[in-house]
Amino acid sequence: MKSNGSAKSKYPVVLIVDDIEDNLDLIEFSLKRKPVTLLRATSGKKCLAIAKEKTPDIIVLDIQMPGMDGFETLQQLKMNPITSPIPVIMLTAQHKEPDSIEKGFTLGADEYLTKPIEVEELFVRIRMLIRMQQLKEELDKTKTDFMAMLIHDLRSPLISIKSVVDLLKEFEPGKVIQKDHVDMFTSADVSLDQMLTLINNFLDLSKYNAESITLYRESVPLHMLIENVMKKFEFQFKQKQIALEQAVGRDLPEAYIDAQKTQQVFLNLLENALKFTEHGGKVRIDAKVQNGKNGDITHGTFIQVSITDTGIGINDDEINKLFQPYQQTASALSISEKGTGLGLSICKIIIEAQGGTIHATSDPGKQTTFYFTVPVAQQN
Repeated sequence: MKSNGSAKSKYPVVLIVDDIEDNLDLIEFSLKRKPVTLLRATSGKKCLAIAKEKTPDIIVLDIQMPGMDGFETLQQLKMNPITSPIPVIMLTAQHKEPDSIEKGFTLGADEYLTKPIEVEELFVRIRMLIRMQQLKEELDKTKTDFMAMLIHDLRSPLISIKSVVDLLKEFEPGKVIQKDHVDMFTSADVSLDQMLTLINNFLDLSKYNAESITLYRESVPLHMLIENVMKKFEFQFKQKQIALEQAVGRDLPEAYIDAQKTQQVFLNLLENALKFTEHGGKVRIDAKVQNGKNGDITHGTFIQVSITDTGIGINDDEINKLFQPYQQTASALSISEKGTGLGLSICKIIIEAQGGTIHATSDPGKQTTFYFTVPVAQQN
């Protein structure tokens, strides 16, 4: 938690508020061996001033105080945007009735303790509230970062599509369409696919969380699916001068898959390879039949597909992060083209739902290969 008080101490900063000095002395003495830094205030007004200046990590606030009592002090704390995020533990010796407790929570209190204070319990509550606050801040940051990446992912293809629409508005009737125009139309088509893929990623993740992903499986010639996806990316790979190759034989047996969702896997993986491969690099798609054991699968025949890029690579300790939703590796954070962190997790969902497995290997600075398997269609 960011705070002026915390910046001056490696320990959590706790502001204790009580109008009786002896009570403050007792609490301070009891907590002196604990890893906390204590601040003191003997009135509601002093509490407000110190809280605004020091922004402690926790406030322990007595209710029974002359002048401005604990309830009014709490109300003032929550009205100030500087102090409103600070967790507050209400402290009292007399207000034990439910109405009093309800009033404190209604005004924004986070915890409620009665005197005499059990020091260990107070310390546990302090640690718990600080951890909860840290988790909230981490969640807020994750949400902010995710929204920024989502906006970027949606904005980029929209710009490409808009450029084509602007061209069409200026296009004169009867004018011959040039190759550059065709390239722009192709780019817009890929951009639409990217937006649809992103939307499908969200839908599939939601379905997966609800355990309701639906598959429409059929026998599919894998080489045709791969060629179709490669055509969609042809223009973008050309723009970055990246060679896109495939060595998938037409004699490969057909796969038993959901064609649309498996195409989504290819789209996600090729987009990922494009993003992390520098100008002049290479991306290659291979496929081969794999018999017998396949990871956790103990029988059957599978086709193993591999997509290898000559990109920046991934550190070994981050490989496990790749297929977790919303995760960003150091490699992902180092490039200008950020993403939502959903594409690879969706690949895992789709492949595993079809009975296959997916994993990756990498040699940082040289290449990365993603492998996934899909079942072979049964021969009649």
